[in-house]
Amino acid sequence: MIPGFNLSGVLPPYIGPSPAAMAGLSPYDTTMNEIAERLGTTSERAAILRGFIALRAKLQSLGIIDGYQWCAGSFCEDIENSEGRSPRDLDVVTFFTRPQRVRESAAWMAFVAANSVTFDAAQTKATFRCDAYFVDATNSLPSIIDQVTYWHGLFGHRRISHMWKGMLRLPIVSDDADALAHLDRVWP
Repeated sequence: MIPGFNLSGVLPPYIGPSPAAMAGLSPYDTTMNEIAERLGTTSERAAILRGFIALRAKLQSLGIIDGYQWCAGSFCEDIENSEGRSPRDLDVVTFFTRPQRVRESAAWMAFVAANSVTFDAAQTKATFRCDAYFVDATNSLPSIIDQVTYWHGLFGHRRISHMWKGMLRLPIVSDDADALAHLDRVWP
C-alpha cells in the first residue's frame, strides 16, 4: 500500500503512531500497478514508468526473478508541487539472487559485461530512465548489510534538507502488464 504524501510532499517514513512498529515502516510493499495508478499522474511520469517496466522486463528475461526493488527519489515525491518540476528519473535498488547458470563468480562477471545496458548505471539511466543500482544477495552477509544500510540511508532522506522520507518496495515479478495497460489507457 502506498500511503499519501505528507505535508512536506514526501512519502512518510512510517505510518501509525510510532516508528518503532515495524509493520508501519518504509519501504512500503506495493505492486507495479499500484505505482502506475498512484504515481503515473503525468505524461512525464508515465514515460519514466514505461522505462522502469522495460528494465524490469529485461531483468526477468535475463533470469533475474528472485528478489525485490526499492523505488525512491523525486519520482516518489510530490516534486511538481514542492519544487515546480517533473521527476527526471526513478531511483531503483534491485536486491536479487543470481540466476543458477551464472552463480559462479567468473560466469557472473561475464554475464554483467555482456548485459551492460542493464547493469551499467549510465547506460541504464539513458535507456530506461532509471537511476538503477544492484545488491547481489549472493554476496556475504556483512556486504549485504553494508549495502542495505547505505541505500536506505541515501534514499531514506532528502539530500538538501536531510528530511526523513519513505520508499516503496515491490517484487521483481509483479503485475507489470496491468500497470502498462493502465498507463496506455491514461497516457496513450
